[in-house]
Amino acid sequence: MAKTFKQAPAARKPSPDAITAFEAGGPGTDRTATPQTHIPTKAGQGSASTKRLSLDLPAATHQRFKTACSATGRKMVGEIEAFIERRTAELETEAGITRK
Repeated sequence: MAKTFKQAPAARKPSPDAITAFEAGGPGTDRTATPQTHIPTKAGQGSASTKRLSLDLPAATHQRFKTACSATGRKMVGEIEAFIERRTAELETEAGITRK
């Protein structure tokens, strides 16, 4: 018997167990590992997995930052990483957090 494609099949409703498994961290049936993104870090540190950070800036601020980085031969991402490292150290000091 030939299949007809006049109407899409109805979606199957997931079981309560499948819903609970998904809420607990995934669909529960996916056993494949998520590939990690690795970038080289400062000398001697090997590589580290990364996380994406998105932020909205006023267009004028973005343009000023991009122009300043370009004019000095720097990459925007490198400057942002340097700022986050400096500011994180300041905040850790303020909070009394020590790193080994």
